[in-house]
Amino acid sequence: MDPTEGLTSIKGIGPGRAEQLARLGLFSLEDVLGFMPRAYLDYSAPRKIADIGDGEAAAVKIGFIGKPSIFRAKTGMTVVSVSVGDETGNMVASWFNQPYMLKSIPKEPGGYIVGTMDRRSGARLLRASFVKNLPGVVPVYPLVKGLSQSVLRKTVKSALSACADGIEETMPPHYREKYGLIGLREAIETVHFPKDTASLAAAQERLAFEDAAVLTLVLETLRGTRRGESGISFDTSGVLAEFLEKLPFEPTEAQYSVMSEIALDMASPQPMSRLIQGDVGSGKTVLALYAMNVAAKNGYQSVLMAPTEILAEQHFEQLKRFFGERAAKLTGHMSAKERRETLAGIADGRFIAVTGTHALIESGVEFARLGLVITDEQHRFGVRQRAAIGKKGEAPDTLIMSATPIPRTLSLILYGDLDVSLVKGMPPGRKPALTKLVPENKRIDMYRYIEKLIRAEGVQAYVVCPMIDENEELAGVQSAEALYAELKENLGLRIGLIHGRLKAAEKDALMDSFRRGETDLLVSTTVIEVGVDVPNACIMVIESAERFGLAQLHQLRGRVGRGQKASYCFLLTGSSSKTALERLRFMTTTSDGFAIAEKDLETRGPGELIGMRQHGVSEFAAAALAADIETLKKARDCAVEILGGPNDDCRLLREKAMRKYERTLESVVIN
Repeated sequence: MDPTEGLTSIKGIGPGRAEQLARLGLFSLEDVLGFMPRAYLDYSAPRKIADIGDGEAAAVKIGFIGKPSIFRAKTGMTVVSVSVGDETGNMVASWFNQPYMLKSIPKEPGGYIVGTMDRRSGARLLRASFVKNLPGVVPVYPLVKGLSQSVLRKTVKSALSACADGIEETMPPHYREKYGLIGLREAIETVHFPKDTASLAAAQERLAFEDAAVLTLVLETLRGTRRGESGISFDTSGVLAEFLEKLPFEPTEAQYSVMSEIALDMASPQPMSRLIQGDVGSGKTVLALYAMNVAAKNGYQSVLMAPTEILAEQHFEQLKRFFGERAAKLTGHMSAKERRETLAGIADGRFIAVTGTHALIESGVEFARLGLVITDEQHRFGVRQRAAIGKKGEAPDTLIMSATPIPRTLSLILYGDLDVSLVKGMPPGRKPALTKLVPENKRIDMYRYIEKLIRAEGVQAYVVCPMIDENEELAGVQSAEALYAELKENLGLRIGLIHGRLKAAEKDALMDSFRRGETDLLVSTTVIEVGVDVPNACIMVIESAERFGLAQLHQLRGRVGRGQKASYCFLLTGSSSKTALERLRFMTTTSDGFAIAEKDLETRGPGELIGMRQHGVSEFAAAALAADIETLKKARDCAVEILGGPNDDCRLLREKAMRKYERTLESVVIN
């Protein structure tokens, strides 16, 4: 069967099921085969209860099993429990709101129980099931409501069976031999249904290699297209001296270096397309302001696009200091009159420096003479979105700013179409936050200390939680709503709560209140991660810190230490995992975002830095970012070699890259 066939061609998938699968972006057999598991549960060998770490999935041979019980809470929730043991100890297996599990619990020892260990309150096995034989390595897929892991696995198996013969090999034999790669069909089958961890690693390596090679082919094509364009050749003479007179501080050496790169780019007749990577608080906005001054001196308009209205407002305040009444702001929550007046001023050239949100991309926004486009926090905008605003001018220069430090090797793969500048070091006066790892048993003492600090010094604090509301299956993981209620009751402070389910206007109002000092402590999810600048916020608490990647912890930590007062970051954890604790201790030893990015790359792979399907690189298999960095480097070398010669035997790989070209414009995003 042709892999491009629709999913209803599979027996058992009707219109209703196809609609559910479509919500995962799955429309064809080919889509299903490329839908990578987000994780794997290794049940290939039994483990001893005493050896299973917190959060680990494992299979245990049942040597003892007790009498099951069922508990009904006042809320109506049921909890089924049973004690299970082996020669090293006992544990409790629990099921929430699954009373039917009572019937499946065996009465005698023998067979296996599989599940995930939770050691926060003793030894408890969650999401457990009983099996007669070891299941091996089991894939875990992303889901939407109405779909189960069982349904996804059956769908993948059916798709493999239906079109296995239609999977064409894209990598020529000499490249497979040169780089030690298995065949494409074997890799696809194995990555979905691995026999063991060794075969899974080989399958992931092959798919990682191909995806990185395809991505490189696409980005190099974009780079070639850009080189053929004609842009604006700006006169940069004298701009730096004038800009420094307006600047209230001396730039760092790194800022001077990047301003030189920007000046060379803008003076060139080719359009600038530069990514500025800088740590949180490294002074990237100064570089944007410099570029906007170059454009203004040459009579061109510039636009600085921000991901949130809060950040756009911060930029607007800075633009007014440099451009006065010729600065403007355009956001989605302006009144009709304000919007009309702003649009008119942009269209007739009265406003020469404009900032705003996605509202800038909308139809009806016309520029008189747009020469420079800047996007802040690049990972919130896709390539297509940047292109949309770029088309509002005649090949304007493009500057992209990202506070997500990424090792250079990975930057080459992800940003093959851009020139990359690094801003290392901090401006004078920025103090790194003193970071402490706090165990669960010191939690109350920590909050009492924070309360005293806020009262004594008048500072403010963020408290970040990994989820909005409670989840019975994630016992011990603090939710924002539960913590807000707890702190409101126990601390004599003005406390706010902000999370992603609130409307944009509500979030903006809460952040404005915090920024004005009307809220002492803000309980939040990661919605405060990007761009919030509150100099008086000197304390950051991150609950269940082990559930965040190091790069994200560093981003969150960067929200404090923006004023003159000492700042603190408390990483709260109840984890007993040696690996998790080692990662968190590393955070207490450095404030260098690039060192942290390298550590993430070393300990958790590229996927931790970049995110995957849910975070943007959706056209490329999860395997591409699950592999080690050496695989990705080799794949890029291979792609560059392919582009450098005729390589007729690489036709299928080239065609695959070109088919993905259009979709990649939306897909290549960092989050």
